[in-house]
Amino acid sequence: MKISPPVPPTATTLTDDQMQALAQSFHDIAVGIGQVRLDAITAGSKLTDPGIVQLQGYVYSLMNTAAGFALQAANLTLTSADQAVNQISVATQAADHALDKLKDIDKAVSIASSVIVLAMAISTKDLDQITSAAQSVAASAGLAT
Repeated sequence: MKISPPVPPTATTLTDDQMQALAQSFHDIAVGIGQVRLDAITAGSKLTDPGIVQLQGYVYSLMNTAAGFALQAANLTLTSADQAVNQISVATQAADHALDKLKDIDKAVSIASSVIVLAMAISTKDLDQITSAAQSVAASAGLAT
C-alpha cells in the first residue's frame, strides 16, 4: 500500500473586496498613528523628537502600503488566502483599536513597526510569515495570541 503525501493547500487569488479591506485596514492604522503623533505634538512634543519623526515615517509607509493594496486589486495570490486574510484582519483591527486614544509614543512606534513587518510579510505571500507577523501585531496591540 502506497501512502500519498499530504496535498498542500491551493493558492487563491484575493478578491477585490478582500484587497480593498486590506487597504482600508492599513489606511485606518496610518490615520491612527498620525493622530497619536498629532496628539503628542499638541501635548508639547517637538517635531524633531525621534519618536515623532519615526511615527511620521510610519504614516507615510503605511499610506503607501494601503495605496498599493488598493491598486493591486485581485493580483495577490496566497496559499490559504481566507486564513491569511482572517489573521490579518484580527491583527489590524486590534492595532487600530489600540491606537484609539493612545498617548504613549513608544507604544505607537511598536504597533506601527509591527504593522510594517506585516505588510512586508504579506508581500512574501508566505502564510507562516504572515501568521507570525499578524501575531506580532496583535501582541504589540495588547491582544493575547
